[in-house]
Amino acid sequence: MTIEFDKNGYAVSSGDVSVYNTAPDSGEFIGVSNEFIHTGQGLPARAYLDAPPKAKKGFAICRSKDELQWEYKADHRGEVRYSTITGEKITVTALGEYPPDTTDSAPPKFNQWDGVQWVPNSDLLASIARQYRDAFIIATDPMMVSDYSIDDMPLTEAQRSELTAIRAAYRAWPTVIGWPLIGLPELPQWLLIEAVNQGYQVPVWPELPDVA
Repeated sequence: MTIEFDKNGYAVSSGDVSVYNTAPDSGEFIGVSNEFIHTGQGLPARAYLDAPPKAKKGFAICRSKDELQWEYKADHRGEVRYSTITGEKITVTALGEYPPDTTDSAPPKFNQWDGVQWVPNSDLLASIARQYRDAFIIATDPMMVSDYSIDDMPLTEAQRSELTAIRAAYRAWPTVIGWPLIGLPELPQWLLIEAVNQGYQVPVWPELPDVA
């Protein structure tokens, strides 16, 4: 039995009718149901008489804002994006186009977005590199006193000379061509061990696989 409705949407007779239902927030089509409508009664909220179009890959079927017709909306839900401002990982949860200021490529470490792609953040790289340099200088400052000893053995003249040269190399490191994406000055084993004993944490630098 087909029910007729007047121009205001109220049934002119009672009976069963198939309706197409939508989600309250998104207007997305969520299924068909059979409803009994009494005379003078309208359709349930968010229910419509006209059938939605066929499913379309990559899109959701939704009711238009004016509720007069069905429309396709891009459906990227579940896809992963990355903020071009913060680099934060974002999982798309809403219908529609991708969130603004996002990209599908993950940001490499120490990179920033240049409007088209991720590129090394020179200022950040330089700042981190200087921190690594300063950490070594601070850790080896105590070793510069004249009576410094290791296991009760004073530094030899060769060790003092090597220490002075290495510290100078660290200070000059930012002036070397290619800095900061170049390796730190190499440490002799005895100095590396003693610097670590003084609290120095040996960094992995440069992290070329991430920043290249």
